[in-house]
Amino acid sequence: MSTESILTPPSICGSAEIDLAHRLMRRHRECRIHRCAWQWVAYRTLVQYGRIAPQPLSPRERAHRRSIEFSTTAPSSRQTPGPDSVFPCGAAEPVTLHQVLDGLRELARDMRSGDSREG
Repeated sequence: MSTESILTPPSICGSAEIDLAHRLMRRHRECRIHRCAWQWVAYRTLVQYGRIAPQPLSPRERAHRRSIEFSTTAPSSRQTPGPDSVFPCGAAEPVTLHQVLDGLRELARDMRSGDSREG
């Protein structure tokens, strides 16, 4: 009698990343993309899957062209982040989040290729 067990994780749907990215963009809509790692990773994910196209001009350039003052402070409903607070939402740095997403993507790819070999 063998004591070893084989566990197989459930399949990961291809649209799971897109759905999560949409939810994160909504949750962090008041954040500035360069100050919030969650919004930055969600935005890059949506760009990668072709769900949104990056603006050709930065927010500062768009405001300048429209003669709108470009505010550098956070919305009044949130606290203004301090100089040591790079990501005020309490998230990890974007590089770390990308490493995690890359690992999950690799896991999903391995699981999908395993499904095709069994069928």
